[in-house]
Amino acid sequence: MATVRETTYDLLRALGMTTVFGNPGSTEEPFLQDFPDDFRYVHALHEASAVAMADGYAQATGRPAHVNLHTAPGTGNGMGNLVTAWHNKTPLIVSAGQQTREMLLLEPRLASRHATELTQPYVKWSHEPARAQDIPAAFMRAYATATQPPTGPVFLSLPMDDWAQPAAGAPEVRTVATRYAPDPARLREFAARVAASRCPALVLGGAVDRAGAWPAAVALAKRLAAPVWAAPAPERAPFPEDHPHFRGVLPYAIGPLAEALAGHDTVLVVGAPVFRYYPHVPGDHLPAGARLLHVTDDPDETARAPVGDSLLADPGLALAALVELLPATDRPPPAPR
Repeated sequence: MATVRETTYDLLRALGMTTVFGNPGSTEEPFLQDFPDDFRYVHALHEASAVAMADGYAQATGRPAHVNLHTAPGTGNGMGNLVTAWHNKTPLIVSAGQQTREMLLLEPRLASRHATELTQPYVKWSHEPARAQDIPAAFMRAYATATQPPTGPVFLSLPMDDWAQPAAGAPEVRTVATRYAPDPARLREFAARVAASRCPALVLGGAVDRAGAWPAAVALAKRLAAPVWAAPAPERAPFPEDHPHFRGVLPYAIGPLAEALAGHDTVLVVGAPVFRYYPHVPGDHLPAGARLLHVTDDPDETARAPVGDSLLADPGLALAALVELLPATDRPPPAPR
């Protein structure tokens, strides 16, 4: 009968996740025992580096990455870069070793107390399986959770004596949707508002780049003859910075940001929160008379936005659809910076 470890490796192989980042310790040894020849282990010298490398790997490949950490101390060492991965919306499966189940009640050395709480609130899902046989299915759920929008890290705490246990069967390997299109009626409403605008501005965020939507963003900027800003503190470059429409990154404070957008009656924000401020410089969130339209695939971003009407959609699909719906303007393009 196949073991939990063998069944889990079979699942990871089927999901295309054959690279593991980590800095191993004793609680990870049972998982790494008999490491498959077709897998690659990327050995970091510190857990923070392991998480950072996995984050960069996932962003570069466009696929989820797996990073394996050492129980509570190793997870704690990686937390700073896990926070970064959360803000990057990087699909990561973070697994960590846990002490032997038979001793957890005693809280022995290297037991992770309240392990599923350790990474909160910077993961989409955190779980320690109730029994060894649930580990493979937990990885399947972790993969599905990490890769569906809004993408982000997930965490699994895995007792070290679980890996040699007999598996209860392999979980079904499933595919999940990673993008969703905008509601057609809501999209047409947004397009009509933008078309009626006297002087629109585009503000783009990292999700535009995650969607591979630079061409659609450039096409929309040209069609509207609109200046383009990057939203404050962008985690990725959302627009070519040498393009004549590009105006730079908006200020990180409430009052200065509104001042930078002065003169625009419609602000279309795509793929970014509204907005990621840092120093508290009070003021109005928008210039007087301006309205904001917000397109994102993250419902939490729309819920906490202080202003604006929202449209939930993959930013790339929404941008491409807006290009099709909006007529070309007769406004002159913005003057180069």
